Amino acid sequence: MNYETVIGLEIHAEMLTHSKVFCTCTAEFGGEENTRVCPRCSGLPGTLPVFNQGAARLAVKAGLALGCTIHSYSAFDRKNYFYPDLPKAYQITQFTHPICTDGKVDIGSKVIRINRIHIEEDAGKLVHDDYENVSLADYNRCGVPLIEIVTEPDIRSAEEARAFVEQVALRLKYAGVCDAKMEQGSLRCDVNISIMPPGAAEFGTRTEIKNLNSLKSIVRAIEYEYSRQSELLDNGKKVIQQTLHFNENHGTTKPLRSKEEAHDYRYFPEPDIPPILLREEDIAEITASMPEMPADRLARYEKGYGLSEPDAKLLVSNKDLSDFYDAAVQIYPAYKPTASTVLVELLRRLNDAGAAVKDLKFTPADLARVVQLSEEGAVSKNAAKEILRFLFEQGGDPDAIAKEQGYIMDHDTSAVEAAVEEVLAANPKAVAEYKAGSQKVFGFLMGQMCKRLGKSANPQIIRQCLNDGLNKV
Repeated sequence: MNYETVIGLEIHAEMLTHSKVFCTCTAEFGGEENTRVCPRCSGLPGTLPVFNQGAARLAVKAGLALGCTIHSYSAFDRKNYFYPDLPKAYQITQFTHPICTDGKVDIGSKVIRINRIHIEEDAGKLVHDDYENVSLADYNRCGVPLIEIVTEPDIRSAEEARAFVEQVALRLKYAGVCDAKMEQGSLRCDVNISIMPPGAAEFGTRTEIKNLNSLKSIVRAIEYEYSRQSELLDNGKKVIQQTLHFNENHGTTKPLRSKEEAHDYRYFPEPDIPPILLREEDIAEITASMPEMPADRLARYEKGYGLSEPDAKLLVSNKDLSDFYDAAVQIYPAYKPTASTVLVELLRRLNDAGAAVKDLKFTPADLARVVQLSEEGAVSKNAAKEILRFLFEQGGDPDAIAKEQGYIMDHDTSAVEAAVEEVLAANPKAVAEYKAGSQKVFGFLMGQMCKRLGKSANPQIIRQCLNDGLNKV
């Protein structure tokens, strides 16, 4: 039987503060195990948390980026549970009074509603050693500030879930809230999933798949869990409400524990941290400081710069690449040629090298100069690609590379005209075929001209002189 999938997501995004949310330890990723902890974030008795106000500002930015209502009053609660990666045996979070509610994200095919965004502290990380059959706790991540983004159960497929997470990650990057590096765990996703017969009035029993840290895993986990629940119902069995772990290697889910409800956590107000109070002018100031968001940048590229929709979307989907492009066209506003260079040549080289924009050995100004040399006819299109290759591999100055490699085109026609006479005289058969109507021979003759003249010759001048020479024969 075919069933309808009902999915709600809980996205945990680490915010880009310098220090942790309730202490001054660095929030930077990595470090030797248990070296970025202090008595506060390791939960030692007698310590008191001090709230990082930068986390509140970033949470408001996240709410604005995701179309939420920002609340002037929000407060913290204690969520009590015992797990080895949580040294206090409770997590400080926002349960009763979250900072943001009622958001929405358009994924193209539909709008997904966001129930709430709340601030909380991250837990530590368990490292499982299967060889020694032990689990070790690394508390470096304990206390890193998180926002949890909780959707309504509006998602109906794995692809919709993927599209939503992609869109949320992109908006958080643009807003400067989270780097969304799923491979490092700075953005993780819990999937709540149930199935029901089409048109049913009530949702089925849901399960929760914890801590998915890649888009591929989200899709695979949903597809597997749909199949597993479908098989249970088809065989007259019941789905058990429980929390699941997704095994990346086998592509299967397995139970972790029974699914908790709110009362299981024994929430109560956090006594050591005062509420967050935001004035109207605070919210207005943060709103005014918001950077250009993906939808606005997309509109600028299409309407202002005349880029095609596919090119504009591809640029916007990579913020670092888009920022690099923007900086280049601010220097030399050749919007379409620069976009073509970035999306074809530069992106190809980045992908082939497995590199990121931050790894580039040249600047947006260098890229702008390469495009300018090409557009103004100082170098050929092919020479511009070669200059870009030199810049990518070893850096340098575009003008110096063009001169040293002999890419500056010679616009003098006398040498070209002399070469035409020599090429036509050396290839009488090809000339005869051309005169008989064979257009493909022209490409052969162009190749002979370029070999004779070298890479500094202007292809347009070569073509024109060759045409004139053939017409005279």
